[in-house]
Amino acid sequence: MKSSNAILGKLALIALPILSSITCRTSPTGPHISNNLSLSTDYVTCTEVWLKLSYTARQAPNGSSDFRIVRDADTVLTGSLSGTDTVVIDTTTRPERTYTYKAFYLVNGQVSDTSQPLHVTTLDTTSNNFTWQTYTFGGNAGGSVLNDVAIINDTDIWAVGDIPIKDSSANGYSVYNLVKWDGHQWSLRQIMFPLCDPSGNKQNLQPFTCYGVAALSYSNVWLSGGGSLVHWQAGTPEPLCFSLGYGQRTLERMLGIAGDLYIVGTNGFAAYYDGYTWQQVANVTNLDVDDIWGVFNSTTGQSEVLAVASDEFTNDGVAVLQLSGTQATMLQTAGLPTTSIVGVWSADGKEWYVCGDGLYMTRNLNQTWQKIKSVPPVQMQAIRGTGPNNIYVVGDFGLALHWNGESWYDCTGNGLSYIQGSYLAVAANGNTVVAVGYSRGSPTNQPAVALIGRRN
Repeated sequence: MKSSNAILGKLALIALPILSSITCRTSPTGPHISNNLSLSTDYVTCTEVWLKLSYTARQAPNGSSDFRIVRDADTVLTGSLSGTDTVVIDTTTRPERTYTYKAFYLVNGQVSDTSQPLHVTTLDTTSNNFTWQTYTFGGNAGGSVLNDVAIINDTDIWAVGDIPIKDSSANGYSVYNLVKWDGHQWSLRQIMFPLCDPSGNKQNLQPFTCYGVAALSYSNVWLSGGGSLVHWQAGTPEPLCFSLGYGQRTLERMLGIAGDLYIVGTNGFAAYYDGYTWQQVANVTNLDVDDIWGVFNSTTGQSEVLAVASDEFTNDGVAVLQLSGTQATMLQTAGLPTTSIVGVWSADGKEWYVCGDGLYMTRNLNQTWQKIKSVPPVQMQAIRGTGPNNIYVVGDFGLALHWNGESWYDCTGNGLSYIQGSYLAVAANGNTVVAVGYSRGSPTNQPAVALIGRRN
């Protein structure tokens, strides 16, 4: 078991009531179980259990009102009650273990009420054993790149970008902007985006560079082409003009959540689609918005959407934005670098991660971001995962990191080769992870690259 000081140090990172003391001693024996005192699970990872302690009876007006939480046979948490609900964290648990917790309410040091026992099983760690396959596209007719990727399932993966391929056409090459995986092979596709005037009239269709893809289902996929969109419905692509912010932004990353759709881009641009119309989100920064992610927060009962913005080439600072419909709020950035933040992700709103010039995490968006120091000092470009025990970070030189719920594992050099290039996006689904970007074979040969990893 960790020392009291170590546990208190972890608790101090989040905006939850801080325990006055933490001990490890034999559990008390208390009176009858009370309906006034209850203990429930708020959040569980491999190494932590978040407990919600609720007390509905009026607290003692005189003397001290404290609580004690017992795990199995030992007291692991003690502290003073603050209000009717208190969330505390047991940071000394191990992966895939079942624990039994009970809470005791104390007045002047004497046990007054006891909760029902609560059985909690921590998550197991995920395997760091992967089988990797690398694929390249283009590079023989100019630089190629894949900008974004989405996994619908193991036989339906979309990766988008810009891939000129040398051929016998009049131009000497044809441009492709989508590669699709069918479970066996990738196929090159052309998505035709409309060239539109400021009034939203389509001039013609071209395979413009595709910057973002949001796969809401196998029959509902959105793609962004810099200045316009394509909505792929039931196998039929529908080119759409997009007049919001015309001429002042490039449309890039997209997010679908709870029936809504967001798109972000350069110069602080963001827009919101409610299923009927697109509306521009209030502009609160001029920085390029590089990524967006959202979750349903079980605590608040609301969708929680965050976007990150920066410009690593001008050093104009960074921004973290919270979006809600057409409203945007600037959040504090204490602890984050001032140069580059380009990726954001959370499993369920309990812990938020940001990557770029380093990797950072917070459990409270109003508190300082904490830098994760157990990872290589390489520029990171994207972060995604499937849960608190399965997170991936990719970046420059083929960086590929995996969080298994207990520690960070550097896949690069451990069965996965470095590249002279960068992975710009990553997606995960079940035991499959896909990273995409570019690789510099030579000054005149820059193919796009897609990496598929299967966790064993």
